[in-house]
Amino acid sequence: MAKYDVTPELAEIIKSTRLRNRVPAKSVAKHIEKSPSYISKLEKGEIKTIQESELTAIFRYIFGNEKDFQDFLTTTLDEILNSIGLKYSDAEISEQLWFYNYDTVLRLIPIPEEMADDLRNRINNQFFSIDDLCTKINANTDISPEVTNTDLYPFNEWQGYVENHQVKFHFIKMKVDLSEIQDILTKKRDSANYVTLLAIVYYLLKAEKNITTTGDHPDIMREANNYLKENKFYTIAEKNKISKQAQSEAEFNNLFSSFDKDNIELINEILKIIQVMSDLDLVRTNKYLESFLKNLKWDHSFIMSLLNISFYDMEDYSFSVKKQLLSDINDIVTKYKTLSASEKAFEVYD
Repeated sequence: MAKYDVTPELAEIIKSTRLRNRVPAKSVAKHIEKSPSYISKLEKGEIKTIQESELTAIFRYIFGNEKDFQDFLTTTLDEILNSIGLKYSDAEISEQLWFYNYDTVLRLIPIPEEMADDLRNRINNQFFSIDDLCTKINANTDISPEVTNTDLYPFNEWQGYVENHQVKFHFIKMKVDLSEIQDILTKKRDSANYVTLLAIVYYLLKAEKNITTTGDHPDIMREANNYLKENKFYTIAEKNKISKQAQSEAEFNNLFSSFDKDNIELINEILKIIQVMSDLDLVRTNKYLESFLKNLKWDHSFIMSLLNISFYDMEDYSFSVKKQLLSDINDIVTKYKTLSASEKAFEVYD
């Protein structure tokens, strides 16, 4: 089981995430079967290491559902990387194993359809069944021969191979469901973690090159990583790195996937509308934006879910009906503001 160093950044992330979601420390402690003082020490950085399973259990408990947890992995990890990137080199960041696991194992990335089509066609051309592919991935025969007793390590979790008290390299023991690979290649699944796609590409390349030997093949692994980059399937760390290297808007657009470009276009469109509102009434717009920002900081997942409600379906409704809707919404918010402390925390202690 991987143990992560509790860096000052990680300690602060745990604390700020818990407070932002209004989850009591004693409730988190109870969930992971620790004392409240343990959580206090953890958030102060007085606990020096933490098990991966325990850290993930804390975050999953705080968010309560997979969607909010994935939102956390996408938005917060990007913020974390920007923050620690000011203090650490790329090599030092790669040593923060907790970040690496969250970025490549737990975070789901949109799968470009063209890449799924290409992989499926290449597998078919090799007369290489998906069952065979899954078996090869799960056999884990290409872990470096320096690693002994692989049965002692957990699946789907990066580990550091230590020699002379120094981490010499990282490795991961994979376990992938056949149905997951099938769904990726037939486009029934629109997102996957990085290591699963990396494993699929790696073993496909070995088949195409007719390489049957086991043990680590760094050249094939580099080619597999490059294939994912060429198809704009990036980890947050890689995405952050190439965005800094882009010299122009055209180069930036060429580097990123349609998902990223759609996201940028949507954000720009929103900014244009906000600019028009600002030109019409700057004072009021600033007031609304300040409130919106506070709401996002309170719970960005909740607010984004609220924004997903299709108010635009009411385009034919009169001004008075819309005004009544706003009044009803305010009444509901007021009702929830007056909940008792036990009612507010009901799900936390459930």
